Amino acid sequence: MKRRTFLRSSSQAVLAGSMIQITPHFLFHGSMGSPMVSVYDHKASTLTTGPGKVPNDDRVIVDLINGFSVNRVRISNMMDTAVKQLTGKNRVGKAWEALFPEGKLNEHTRVSIKINLSYGEHTEENNWNKIACPFGPKVALSDAIIHGLTQMLDGNFPMENITIFDTIYSGGTRRDYPIVQGYRPVPSDENEFFIDRPNGTYGIHWVNPRNKNEIPEGAPEFTAAPDYPTEYQAHQRVKPPVFENDFMINVAIAKDHREAGVTGVMKNNYGCTDNPVGTHGSTWRRLDSPYPGTKLCVPVFYKSLNEITPCILNIMDALVGVYHGGPLAGRVFHTNTLTVSKDPVAMDTYLLNLVNEHRQKNGYAAITTQDGKNEDGHLNAAFLRISTERHEIGDANQNNIQEVNMSNEVDRYDLPVMDKPQSRVSDVYYQDGAMQLQLAMDQSGRSHRVDSWIEDLDQNIVKKISVKPTQSSQLQLRWKPHLNKKKKAENPRFVWHTNIDGVRHSRIVQV
Repeated sequence: MKRRTFLRSSSQAVLAGSMIQITPHFLFHGSMGSPMVSVYDHKASTLTTGPGKVPNDDRVIVDLINGFSVNRVRISNMMDTAVKQLTGKNRVGKAWEALFPEGKLNEHTRVSIKINLSYGEHTEENNWNKIACPFGPKVALSDAIIHGLTQMLDGNFPMENITIFDTIYSGGTRRDYPIVQGYRPVPSDENEFFIDRPNGTYGIHWVNPRNKNEIPEGAPEFTAAPDYPTEYQAHQRVKPPVFENDFMINVAIAKDHREAGVTGVMKNNYGCTDNPVGTHGSTWRRLDSPYPGTKLCVPVFYKSLNEITPCILNIMDALVGVYHGGPLAGRVFHTNTLTVSKDPVAMDTYLLNLVNEHRQKNGYAAITTQDGKNEDGHLNAAFLRISTERHEIGDANQNNIQEVNMSNEVDRYDLPVMDKPQSRVSDVYYQDGAMQLQLAMDQSGRSHRVDSWIEDLDQNIVKKISVKPTQSSQLQLRWKPHLNKKKKAENPRFVWHTNIDGVRHSRIVQV
C-alpha cells in the first residue's frame, strides 16, 4: 500500500522511536478565538425513550431507546448552513474552501473525517446490533460533510480523496456497529485490514486494533505527558488515516465522560493513536495522584495530532447526547443541534455547558474545570482549564457564538449546477409493499445516468434495477424483496448501491 508522506518538515516529526518535535502550528493561532455557529432544527431527528432498568459500569441506570430516526435532508442543510455562517460565504463549496489554509487546497489534497464509534456496554438493555445508537455517528451527517467537500473547486474535488475512519472492534458484539449506523460494509482483506476505497465514493478505514501491522514502522509518534515520570508518559503511535491525509475534520458527539468530565472534539482524538488506554490506567485515577491522565493528556493529543495533520474544522453532534453515565451509555438529552468551530477549547467548553444544563435540569451537580470530582463524585473536566493555561490551543470564551434556528425551513435539497453533476439519495423506506429510494439530481438539464443494484452483506448481487437515462431532477426506485419465511424472520440487511453520474451512494436496507 502506498503511504502518504508524513514527514512534512524537519520541525514536525522525528521517526523511528523519537517523539515529534512540537512547534506552534500555523493553524493554532488562526483557530484561537474562532467563532462558533450552533444550528438548531427540531425536525432534524426524532427520539423516543423509556425508563431503563439496567445500570452501566458506573451504576447509572441507562435510558432505554425505543426509537430514533434522522431527517437526512434537514441534517444536510444544517451542516451546509453551519459552514456558510462560520466562513461568511454564501456558497457551500466556497465555504469549505475557506476552511483550508490559503494555497493548500487542490485536486490532490486528501482529507480524513474522524468519527466516534465508542458507545455501548455489554450489560445494557439497548441492543446496538439491531437499532441505531442516537449518540453514535450518523451516516447522514458524514454524507453532508462529504457532499460539502465535493462542491469545492466548482464541484471538481474528488470524493475518492476523502476517508472516514475510526477504530473498529473486529470481533464481538461491536463489529457490526458501523453497518447498524448506516455505513456500508467493509470486509476484512487477507491481511486483516478493513479498508474500502472504491471508485466514485469516499474511502473507509476501520482501524483494527488487533492487527499489529496497522501502524507501519516509522509512523509519527508523540508522548502524551512528556514532562512526567516514565510510568505516566503514555507513548503514542499515530494511526495511518491521520498521517496519510493532509487535513482532518473532527466529528465528536456530545457526552459526559467518567475519566475526562466530558468527551468532545479534543478527547475524540484519542481514537487516532495506538495507546489511548495508557492515559486511563489505574495509577492515573488515584485521587492522590498528581498525574491524572486525561487532565494532562487531552490537550497534548489535540496539539500533537494537529502538528501532524491539521484539523480544519471541529463539529459537535448534539442531536442526541449523554449527560450522565457516559461515554458508552447513560442518561440522554435530545437537542437537535449541530455546532461548528475551528477552536477546540471553545467547542468543548460549549459542550460542558450543554451537559451541565441537562445535568442540573435532572438534579445532578454541574461538572467544573477544577481538579478532582464534583459534588456527585463525577470527575471534572480539568483538561479544559489546562488547555488554556498551558497549551494555548484555544479560548474558552463563549461570547462569540452565533445561533441559527432552521426549524421552519422546508425539506428540500438545494443542489447547485456545477462542472460535475450533483446528486443526493434518500434513506430507504417501506411503502406500498416495496422498499423505496428517492433520488435527487441537479436541475442542469443534463442527461443523468443511473445504475442501481442491491447486494447482501457478503457483496453478492441479489437484484439489479434497470434505470433509463433521465433529465429529470427527481426519480424514485422500488425493490420488492422476495424472501422465504425463515430468511425474513432473521431481519436480514442488504446494501442498496446507486451510481448517479459516476458517484456512488450506498444505503443499508433492513428487511
